[in-house]
Amino acid sequence: MVNNIVGSNYAQLLEESKKKVAESRYKAALKVNKELSLLYHHIGSEISKSQQQYGWGAKIIEKLSKDLRNVFP
Repeated sequence: MVNNIVGSNYAQLLEESKKKVAESRYKAALKVNKELSLLYHHIGSEISKSQQQYGWGAKIIEKLSKDLRNVFP
């Protein structure tokens, strides 16, 4: 015998599940954005240090950009 799951209990389950999915997606997006911000800050700091050490003519940004695109297409 199959129980009829469509009813007030199912509607509540669906709404709670939708809410949890939305909350989890939001939390995941925040964590990803935080990590990307930290990554970009780190890379920017390292570029700044390299430019101070080797000068603008060393083309640190261009070389790093090209090499990173080759590794992470």
